[in-house]
Amino acid sequence: MVFAISGGWKPKRGQEVGFELVIRNTSDKTIELKWPSAKTHDFVVRNAKRKIIWRWSKDKSFAQAFKTKTLKSGSKMVIKSIWDQKTNSGKTTPRGKYTIWAEFNPMSYSKKLGPLGIRLVK
Repeated sequence: MVFAISGGWKPKRGQEVGFELVIRNTSDKTIELKWPSAKTHDFVVRNAKRKIIWRWSKDKSFAQAFKTKTLKSGSKMVIKSIWDQKTNSGKTTPRGKYTIWAEFNPMSYSKKLGPLGIRLVK
């Protein structure tokens, strides 16, 4: 399995920041991914002091039922998200350096990815 996170690096202040997590099955076998709930991933934005200022999953509800995804050999799973440059409390973030982290957490392939560095300018 190969994991990658990518996105915009120098967005203007107030501009939405898009990013994605790509999971690719590089094995020659089909892989079955299983989660204990509908939450398959999470994205986190940290400021320069490494404090979490935004978490994608905050204030979201997830069904408490098992979820399964099959990835055939050579196939990929792409998870996209957008950050509006606001904290989870709704405040606009100031200019500066931030990092985006991705968490991919199926029961047998849990992985934390990052950081993807971005700088909010203007």
